[in-house]
Amino acid sequence: MDARKMLAVGETAPEFSIRDSTGAERTLSQLSGGGLCVLVFYRGHW
Repeated sequence: MDARKMLAVGETAPEFSIRDSTGAERTLSQLSGGGLCVLVFYRGHW
């Protein structure tokens, strides 16, 4: 990953959307509900 695109520790993530396990599109603001949200990215499959 390009280090120029990485967030620093404590930096606010930009708004984005992603599909959940049911296929519904979710946004970061929906998931956080105005509070904190922990994001975990992993490689692989179930």
